[in-house]
Amino acid sequence: MVTVTAGPEAGPLPAGSGGLRDVEFAEFFRAEHKKLIRFVMANGADADRAAEIAQMTFVKAFECWDVIRAPRAWIRRVAVNELTAARQAARRETPQATLPDSPAPVSPALAVELTEEARQVLAALQALPPRQRQVMAWIIDGFGATEIAREFGVSPESVRQSYAKARKNLGRFYGRSKKR
Repeated sequence: MVTVTAGPEAGPLPAGSGGLRDVEFAEFFRAEHKKLIRFVMANGADADRAAEIAQMTFVKAFECWDVIRAPRAWIRRVAVNELTAARQAARRETPQATLPDSPAPVSPALAVELTEEARQVLAALQALPPRQRQVMAWIIDGFGATEIAREFGVSPESVRQSYAKARKNLGRFYGRSKKR
């Protein structure tokens, strides 16, 4: 197994049985780890849950790395599935007699990395309906309507409509009115 750390302090990889496979995965992890956390946050998770989901997703990706064809899309789809499963599990949990401390909106580690603008964007995305939030999260990560449609199992036109509605709603969030 490969131990990977994110960030500039990441050291050399221990020798493993995978060789080049391990190195390719480690490079992918370094390039996508923080992006995936932000993506999951854009889909409505808090920073701690997003980091946990990203970690689970990368473990799954490593386990089947040799067969993944489109890794950037694959990890996002798996992360969305993990987030959905976590939300369903949370609904089934039994409330406790005392409420735990409410979590901070952004963990201290991520607070340093997120700019004020990024925090505002995440707050604006939280105000969107779920499908619009999902489409915006994928678009922010650089995916086009056709790729998103393939992942969602819908038509590209449906994705474009959700994107247009999301932009309109975000314009309202930022206090801009449509002038035409």
